Amino acid sequence: MNVYDAAHELARALSGSPEYLEFKKAREELKKDPQAEGMLKDLRTKQLEVEALRLSGKPSEEAEKELENLYNIVSCHSGIRKYLEAENRFLVLMADIQKIIARAVDLDLEK
Repeated sequence: MNVYDAAHELARALSGSPEYLEFKKAREELKKDPQAEGMLKDLRTKQLEVEALRLSGKPSEEAEKELENLYNIVSCHSGIRKYLEAENRFLVLMADIQKIIARAVDLDLEK
């Protein structure tokens, strides 16, 4: 089988997977609520800020606490919580597939 054909077959399988379909549905539902979208955007911005501080070697307890508080607030919103849960399941699937492919070509990404 041609590698590109296999990639297209994998793409079709992914686009029909329960993980992707659930993620897509949760994303569409979230788009109907601009306030929820804004809350999620704020969470993502704070996550990036905290990660940048960690990577720069200057972690901030205050920023970490703000992120935790923001996450607690955001997770109370059922639409955002469903979206984040669906996103996480889909990202786990994608990571598993990446590991399978990496092992097949003797590319150890975990080292």
